Amino acid sequence: MALPRSSGAVAPEELGAPDGPEVACSLLGADELQRGLSDGAVYESVEQPPQSMGGVTGHGCEYRRPGTHEEVAALVVLDATVLASPEDAFTGAARSCSDEPKPFTDDAVYCTSARGGTTITIAKRSHGKVRVAQLAFVRGPSDAFLDGYSSLTKTVAGRL
Repeated sequence: MALPRSSGAVAPEELGAPDGPEVACSLLGADELQRGLSDGAVYESVEQPPQSMGGVTGHGCEYRRPGTHEEVAALVVLDATVLASPEDAFTGAARSCSDEPKPFTDDAVYCTSARGGTTITIAKRSHGKVRVAQLAFVRGPSDAFLDGYSSLTKTVAGRL
């Protein structure tokens, strides 16, 4: 069962304790995604149930077009207490790339995913631990979208 849809972001202090985000969709609102992509389309965000694997809990949010439910992007936020550094997150993320990850911002790398989309891995030390988020787009990497992707990456990094 999905949580209620959100169109805007929640202030970071409303996310709860600094142990991990309560809701991934709160880190990036559907309206922020639309503005970042300079897209006239309307999106909705739908929170996904948390998933745990190997000591890491992932909180996911899908961004899709209302009505058709066509997925446009997804955000997964990880409480990665098992990682010693942000670089460890970048190394781990490289395994799901079909090409070599490229530096993107101070806190992020991007690559082409195995499905041909764009995956941006954001990792930084926050609240005494390594915080990781992956922003995945259905579209493949393209210079036409890099400015928008950069803006969205900085927004998410600032809220981790």
